[in-house]
Order: sequence, then C-alpha cells, then structure tokens
Amino acid sequence: MKVSGANIDELTQKAELEFHDEATTRLAEMNRLLDEIAEKGANDDNAPALLEHAHNLRITGASFGFPAITLVAQRFEGYLNDSGDWTDKTQRDAQGFCDVLGQLLERKSQPDDDEIAQLVRTLPSHVNRSFSPGDVEIRNVEILLITPARAVAKILSKQIMACGFRVNTVSDPIEGLTTALRVRPDMVITSQVMKGLTGVDLIRALKAVAVTEKIPCAVLTSQELDSADFNRLPTGAPVLRAGSNFADDFAKVITQLGLG
Repeated sequence: MKVSGANIDELTQKAELEFHDEATTRLAEMNRLLDEIAEKGANDDNAPALLEHAHNLRITGASFGFPAITLVAQRFEGYLNDSGDWTDKTQRDAQGFCDVLGQLLERKSQPDDDEIAQLVRTLPSHVNRSFSPGDVEIRNVEILLITPARAVAKILSKQIMACGFRVNTVSDPIEGLTTALRVRPDMVITSQVMKGLTGVDLIRALKAVAVTEKIPCAVLTSQELDSADFNRLPTGAPVLRAGSNFADDFAKVITQLGLG
C-alpha cells in the first residue's frame, strides 16, 4: 500500500495531537501532585508518582519528536532522582519545571536548538547539600556526564556540584550524543566503557560536528586506556581516573580549561 505525502502529514499531525493531549493530562496530574505535596508533604505515593510522570513524559516526548519537552522532562527526572528530603526549594524547583513544560505545550511551534540550549541553562539545579550557599560560588557552567553506572553518576555528580557547576547526567551514549548536540554544554565527561559506543568513540563523534567540535571533552575510566584507545583519542582530550583520583583530576582539568 502506497502512502502519499498528504497521508503522512495527516498521520504526523494526528500523532502530535495525541501526544499533546497525553502530555497536557500528565502535566495536570503533576501539578495536582505538587499541590498535594505542598498541603500534606511528600510521601511514598505522591513523590514517586511525580517522578514516574516526568520519566514517561521524557520517553513519549522523544518518541513523538518533541526535543525541548524531552530535555526538560529528562532534567526534571534527574533532579527528582538526586533529591533527598523534600524541602521548600524542592517544591519551588519542581513547580518551576512544570511551569516550563506547560509553556512549551502552549507554544504553536517548538523551539530550535539554539533556544533549547539557552532554555536548559535556566532550569533549576541542585546545590551540593554539604555546602551552605556562601561556601561555593554557583557558576552557570554546564557539565554533561555520560555514564551507564548509576552509583558512579551519583558520586561524581556530587563532586562536580561541589565545585559550583551544573551537572546533567545521561546513562545512554546515544542519548548523551543527542543531548550534547542540542544543549551544547561547557564540558562533556564520558565513561570509556559503555554499550554501543566507547567514550573515545563518543568524543570523536562530538569533535566531528561543527556545533560541538570546540566543547572540551574528557574520558572517564577506572583502568588505563590501552595504546589503541590513546591513539584514537582526539588531541587535548584528557583522561580522568574514576574513584578517589577523580576530584584531583577534575580540578586540574577545569583549571586548565579556565572553567574553575
């Protein structure tokens, strides 16, 4: 059966309307949950339900081709995953994410990549809770951390935030590549060992694209890279050692890059 261009356009429009209706319903429920949390406090039902909605909105946004909504929902999901006790700041930040999602759903056209890159830097982010606001200067520096290991991501995120940086964690290398292309972070740190692409592969891909070729990239490894990996690593891309050496290696690299 041959499908005409008109039929494709009609199917696309129908899919977009279905997503918009689903996303609007989901957002309304997210706002209801936030109202409930504000009134009764976070519990084992409402907080996980809010996280599930953010996760599902990220998945459906990606499936239906809404990159801005996908990225905001992904940030919201990561923010909630990294949250400890629910505080007044958590409540304000969560409402801020929902407000941005609502604004995006009301738009007749989705933002382009330049606007998306600016938008994500305005989203709420965590401050390392071991510091008081006066202990560390919070910089508008975006670090993209790509690693499939959740435990590693959590530990390294805290260390990066301790330097006053914003950090966005992605577990999948393909999603990480897409995120870097749209968000254009100030630095990319990627694990070497991942499924589908190695860290060196990912850095080489970013350096081959005009919009990301100048973004500083570092590969993270718990083992020494063999000579073949080193030969393929783009010039100037540092190697960061995972574990107890990470903080020292990271501090040295951001000083060299002028980010510190």
